[in-house]
Amino acid sequence: MKNIYIVGAGRFGREVHAWLRDWCRVNPGWFIAGFVNDVATALDPYPGLPPIVSTIDGFEPQPDTWLVCAISDPIGKKDVIQRLRRKGVSFLTLIHPSVVMGERVKIGEGVVICPHTVVSSDLEIGDFVIINSICTIGHDTSIGMYSTLSGHCDVTGGVVLEEGVFMGSHAVVLPRGHVAQYASVGAGSVVLRNVAPRSTVFGVPAKRISG
Repeated sequence: MKNIYIVGAGRFGREVHAWLRDWCRVNPGWFIAGFVNDVATALDPYPGLPPIVSTIDGFEPQPDTWLVCAISDPIGKKDVIQRLRRKGVSFLTLIHPSVVMGERVKIGEGVVICPHTVVSSDLEIGDFVIINSICTIGHDTSIGMYSTLSGHCDVTGGVVLEEGVFMGSHAVVLPRGHVAQYASVGAGSVVLRNVAPRSTVFGVPAKRISG
């Protein structure tokens, strides 16, 4: 039996637990053993979930142990993953059974793709990317490491999202748009062309509001 631990016991961590249960039903031999989280009481209001077994820095990998990262913030996610990787842990790539997957798709380590997302063909999704439910990822797209897409996002054909991009719910990037590293696209916004590094854009069309 292979044990899976979920890193992060917040709201998205609880969602990932539900999607992992679906995944384990079609992948026998895996067991959700618990959560890794720095707040030991985070799951107290939610009975029936596996326990928090360790803090992040206190976690020690064992044989047949895999982690799934359920931290949405790209900067926080990168920090936690780098701390855990120094311990030599292995990360599972979680693709929900309902995801529609095209051809010639390259998916990195530790990626999480949630239910009912459509991933087209000839594209690349970098390590530790999170794609939430009911997103669409167009052909010839590149999504950089540590990026997070909230629910209902639409990344159209030929788009480049660099490392650490965050997209709010229902955000859209039009064909051949380019969102630079650690930029944020606000919920419901539509990116027509380019977004500068570490900036935040919002609106239709999306305009820079900070950074």
